[in-house]
Amino acid sequence: MRILMITNLFYPRLGGSEQVVFESSRRLALRGHEVHVLTERMQPEWPLYEQVESIHIHRCPVRFGNPVVRFGSGVLQAARVFKDLIAEYDFDVLHFHLTLTAIGVLLCHESKRVGRIASFYGPWDEEELVEKEVTDAWQPHHIKAAIFRFLQRYVLQHSARTIILSDYSLTQVHHLMETTESCVKIPGGVDLNRFHPAPDRDEVKKRLDLPCNQPVLLTVRRLVPRMGVDTLIEAMPLLLDRKPDLILVVGSDGPLRLTLEKRTETLGIRDHIRFTGFISYEDLPLYYQAADLFVMPTKALEGFGLPTIESMACGTPTLGTDIGSNTEIIGEFDPRLLIPEATPEGISKTVLSAFDLCASDDRIRTRCRQYVEERFNWDHLIDTLEETYRSLKD
Repeated sequence: MRILMITNLFYPRLGGSEQVVFESSRRLALRGHEVHVLTERMQPEWPLYEQVESIHIHRCPVRFGNPVVRFGSGVLQAARVFKDLIAEYDFDVLHFHLTLTAIGVLLCHESKRVGRIASFYGPWDEEELVEKEVTDAWQPHHIKAAIFRFLQRYVLQHSARTIILSDYSLTQVHHLMETTESCVKIPGGVDLNRFHPAPDRDEVKKRLDLPCNQPVLLTVRRLVPRMGVDTLIEAMPLLLDRKPDLILVVGSDGPLRLTLEKRTETLGIRDHIRFTGFISYEDLPLYYQAADLFVMPTKALEGFGLPTIESMACGTPTLGTDIGSNTEIIGEFDPRLLIPEATPEGISKTVLSAFDLCASDDRIRTRCRQYVEERFNWDHLIDTLEETYRSLKD
């Protein structure tokens, strides 16, 4: 099959949805499919076309800055590049991943003659309101959110199938569309060759300049309000009362970083917190391997936590708030690792219990790895994706 993936975020940027698209694309290419990706050029030095691991990447030269100009440019440039591609290639499948670029493609009459599938990563409108912490009904963000909702519904309505990542995502699609008849569940997967337990965790800790004789908590979350890293930091004084040598490593970056760093100073725990900034694709498995526990302190809208399964693939037990897909992924592995409420008290109590659990269960790291191998192996997931593509012709 000749497949066109359509998303505004892609390689070399590799966050959550970008990772899913990249892994899906390269594994489909390894199976003999011809895979193209239509995406945006986020940095001026990125080439408009390149081939990476047999994936043909076509980038639109989008103008950033003013939101209105950025939106219009993104849509129009996606449409322009798609028209060039469809004139050259007979695609069997158009697979929409993120909304903005998808709108540009759907505005082209030529897109109607190709089978279309959309992946749903979360409600764009609700994420806008939660991340901006909007409470006033008259704020401009409500207008933006209404536009986002309309556009996302438009993409799903014009797709024959909707791929969801979790049962929680199914409820979100139902709320958005009032139907789930076209939904197919294909969760995210893990590259089990990259994410695996370390033969010597102390050696990995030394490489990352982490203490070998102190317990290490890790979270890798974009630093925005809904990810809950602020609550995790508020829990640290309670944890340090019981584990005075505990270290918390905070991966990634975001608009809250300066605020969070100042808060650690106020709490007097700065020496126990490591802010790494963005962790590279190469180093990420090392951090998972080094950690004693990984924490997902999400406050809302956790459609599918890719770090959860990446961490568990490295043998590291993962805790998460009893929210969204955390309930499914973590709860089905061991409900004792679910944080009952996103509060400092809830987090600290569960983290301390998890340390006790790890001390009493010397197989827990092995069980984490086995759980991911059985449920989130990319080979099985790509089987289902191929079947979904073929169903468009039925």
